[in-house]
Amino acid sequence: MTHDWQLIATFLGAAATLVGIPLTAIVFYLKVIREDQRDFRSTVATRVARIEAECDRIEHAVEQVERRYTTKEEWMRETMLARTQLGRLTELMARLQAELESSRALATQFVRATNAIIELTERLGRRCCEQNDQTEPRP
Repeated sequence: MTHDWQLIATFLGAAATLVGIPLTAIVFYLKVIREDQRDFRSTVATRVARIEAECDRIEHAVEQVERRYTTKEEWMRETMLARTQLGRLTELMARLQAELESSRALATQFVRATNAIIELTERLGRRCCEQNDQTEPRP
């Protein structure tokens, strides 16, 4: 029986070397592939960032060229459009301010009316108490 264990142990030792060496090589190969992919991704990310920066720079340069070579008519048209929009915005702000002021006035009137109602109620309450005091027989 001990002879069987020795045979199994020898067989497993030989199989471990046959399996372990290729498996180790595969693990190292996969590790190298993963590191290569990380390097490639970081390189690509850097290149993309540079390209985006260059695109922004080119877009800004094109805008500057468009401004320099815009005809007077186009410039006047854009200026008038901007003035019209500014006028509309001013009108809107004036309307909003008027509405806020009218709502404040309305709120003030509401508070005055509420105070008047409270005052009238207090007066009525006092009169009722005075009348009850006069009509009740005193001991």
